Amino acid sequence: MALPTLVDPRKLANQGIVLEGHFEAKHLPRLALSVESIESPLSALLTFGLDEAKAKVVGGTLGVAVKVVCQRCLDPVIVDVNAVFSAQVIWSEDQISSVSGDREPWVVGEKMVDLSEMLEEEVLLALPLVNYHEEGCCTGDTFVTEKDSGADTKNDEVVADNPFNILKQLKK
Repeated sequence: MALPTLVDPRKLANQGIVLEGHFEAKHLPRLALSVESIESPLSALLTFGLDEAKAKVVGGTLGVAVKVVCQRCLDPVIVDVNAVFSAQVIWSEDQISSVSGDREPWVVGEKMVDLSEMLEEEVLLALPLVNYHEEGCCTGDTFVTEKDSGADTKNDEVVADNPFNILKQLKK
C-alpha cells in the first residue's frame, strides 16, 4: 500500500496513528540524484504518538535498495539501506532547543507536510559513505593487499611490484 504524500503529523500524533506502506522512486528525487538507481520502493513503518511530556513524536523504520558504484572496481553494486529513526514534530526552528536529545527535530510549520521528503532525508543520512562489493565478489579484490584485508604481515616484507622500489634503486 502506498503511503500518503501529504500528512498532518500533529493530527496523526494526537490520534496515535501507525502508517505502513511504501513510496515509489518518483517521490524520491534527491535520492535518485545521489545513487545510480533506486532498485526497490522505499518501504516504511511509522508510529505517530505523544511522549511523556505530551510532545508530538514519530518513529519508525525504513528500507530501500539502491544501486551505487563500488569504490574498488567502479562496477555497480546493490546496497540495502535500512534505518531506524525518531523525530519530534515542531512548528518552527525556534523550538529546536526543546527537542529531546534522542530525537531529531521535524519542522512542519503551520500546514500539511510531504512525508516522502522526511523519509528521503532519513535514507540520505543512512547511505554508506563508501560502497564496496562483498569481499570475494569484487573485481577490485585483486588490488587489496593482505595488510588491507586485516591479515598479519611482517613489517619488513617488501612487495615486489611496489612502484617505489625503483626510487630506492635510484637513490643508491
